[in-house]
Amino acid sequence: MSYPSAETAWVKNPQLRLLNALQANAKPIMTFLGLPSFRAAQIVAQTGVDGIIIDCEHGHISDDSMHNATAAIASLGVSPLVRLRTTHADLIKQALDAGAHGIVVPQINTAEEARTVVSHAKFPPQGVRGQGSAFPAIAHGIDLPTYIKTANETLITCLQIESKAGVQNVESICAVPGVGQ
Repeated sequence: MSYPSAETAWVKNPQLRLLNALQANAKPIMTFLGLPSFRAAQIVAQTGVDGIIIDCEHGHISDDSMHNATAAIASLGVSPLVRLRTTHADLIKQALDAGAHGIVVPQINTAEEARTVVSHAKFPPQGVRGQGSAFPAIAHGIDLPTYIKTANETLITCLQIESKAGVQNVESICAVPGVGQ
């Protein structure tokens, strides 16, 4: 069965600045945030970028700082994405429950790893994600029932291929439903 995704759905939400730019075939501007500061997140969000990747992999970002940065960035109409430390399901859940508009996941080497990430990022029936926080709806500027209804179509899932094995498996990774072409 085929489902709408961030690539194919046309959910209209002005708060989803990065997704809107991608769907309009624009050239979005993004940067990274590696400093654990609510105020630094606000300052960077006011520079005209479309999205900010909160770097929990290489940055000095704790869970608390990630939550704070996500809220600060989203409140200024910029899309917060969270680069995770690993592919662990709890980290995917925490980033999305904090209100991230998407996740960036390092070290994807196989299609099975890609399927696992997508599964943990999507609500049923496409995945196994549970609902436990009102923060994502707030960060998307919508009510919670609308968020749950549209999240599978609007969340951006970026997978980083950083190894020889990943490059060898790139076609099968990209063929996973929910992964971009």
